[in-house]
Parts: sequence; C-alpha cells; structure tokens
Amino acid sequence: MRNPLIALIPAALIAGAAYAQTEPEATDPQPVEAVEAEVDEQAEEEEEAPPPPEAVVVEAQGSWDRATTSGRDTVTYTSTDGEELFSATCMTADTEMGDRILQIKAVSAEDTVGAIDMFTSAGNARLPAAPGMTPDTAEGLTEAVSHPAYVLASGAGEIKVTSGARGIVFETDPMLKSVIRDCYPDFAAGFAAAPETEEEAEDAPGEPTEEAEPNS
Repeated sequence: MRNPLIALIPAALIAGAAYAQTEPEATDPQPVEAVEAEVDEQAEEEEEAPPPPEAVVVEAQGSWDRATTSGRDTVTYTSTDGEELFSATCMTADTEMGDRILQIKAVSAEDTVGAIDMFTSAGNARLPAAPGMTPDTAEGLTEAVSHPAYVLASGAGEIKVTSGARGIVFETDPMLKSVIRDCYPDFAAGFAAAPETEEEAEDAPGEPTEEAEPNS
C-alpha cells in the first residue's frame, strides 16, 4: 500500500514553487558607498549647472525731466523712444513727522526682481526692490540720507543701473542731484553725522569703480 505521506510530497513541492514565483524578491539594502557616490554625483551636477545670465548692459540715449505732482518731486530719465528708464522721487513717508523718503525706479527684464544695483564715480550701492506697477520695472525705497542716495547725488559722469537681466548706462544730470539733495536740505551734514554703515557696505555690489570726491 502506498504511503499517503509520500503521495503528498509532490503536491507540496508544486505549491512551494508557485509561491516562490509570485513572492516579490527582497531587495538588499544599498551599500553606504553607493549612496555616498550618488550624493557626490548630484552635487557635481549642481556645481556644473550654468550660473544665471548676467545683465545685458546697453548705453541709453535720452533726456532728463523734472516735475512736481501732489507734493512729490520726481526726476525721470526717458529714452529717445519714450520709455522711462530711471526715476527718483522725493515723497513724504510720514505725514505727522514730515519725514521724507526716496523712491527709485528702474527698468528690469524680470518679473521677480530682488534689487536695483547702481554704479557711479562716488561708489556702488544695492537697493532692495520689487516688481513695479509698470511692467518690466523695479521699485525700491530708501531714506533721503542713505548710501544709495549719496551714490546717486554725488556721482559724476556716467551712471550704470542694473536690475534683473537688464542694465543701462546713461549720463547723470544736475536735476537728479538737486531732487535728492532737496529731499534732505542739510544733505551734506546728514552724511557727516551718519556715515555709511558696515551693513550697507556689505550689501553693495562688488564691481569696482573709481572713487571720486562728492560734487557739490
């Protein structure tokens, strides 16, 4: 008589083989060396990523104009094509105290603007900025006596302004100096009492410029 246990062995083997085929294969943990190599490879790819494009700077041809509206004194540099490229406005920041503040506007080629960089013979300055109401512009605010105000009011000759991926070079004008200085009547004394701080110096862009004595 055939042993019942022997008859059951083939069936058990067949069932075990079917289970082995359907059971997902267990994956061995990735070696530490392989993980580190993958991280290093990703870091190298990030380092090899191209830097953001530098601003395309062009020489701008245009003219200056000064106007006063609703207590705001504004000087604007407009291109020969009628595009407002740069402006500085002196306006009241606190109606109770009568404090004044400067609003700087510049053309920009990006929707997300972080700063307006200004380069003159009096030095360099970076002004935090945001997209303006007008498309392709940037706007920033600074005190009437500040490093950006000093750079604009004391520089002679050409001014270079960059914001986003767009930059312009144009000639300064006495109207620009006058608006900024009139915004703080005792302009020179204000700088004598409050020189540029270390923080403002660190925020300024690092492009070298020739230093010049402030013009009166």
